[in-house]
Amino acid sequence: MALVAPLLYGTGMRVMEGLRLRVKDVDFDRGLLVVRCGKGGKDRVTMLPESLRQPIIEQIERIARTHQVVELAAPLA
Repeated sequence: MALVAPLLYGTGMRVMEGLRLRVKDVDFDRGLLVVRCGKGGKDRVTMLPESLRQPIIEQIERIARTHQVVELAAPLA
């Protein structure tokens, strides 16, 4: 959750836009974020602050490891 406030401040996103952000909405190569269903139900593109690039990558990796552990612990149906 400590990543949300700097993300909102650095990108100008609204709270719900930040909370709805998905991995596929982040373009690290071009330094862009796709904000889906923003104000008025419209999509828009905003800049990804360079200072948040590494923290976002680390968060994605942390969540990926968590999901791998959960998948390994779950019994196969």
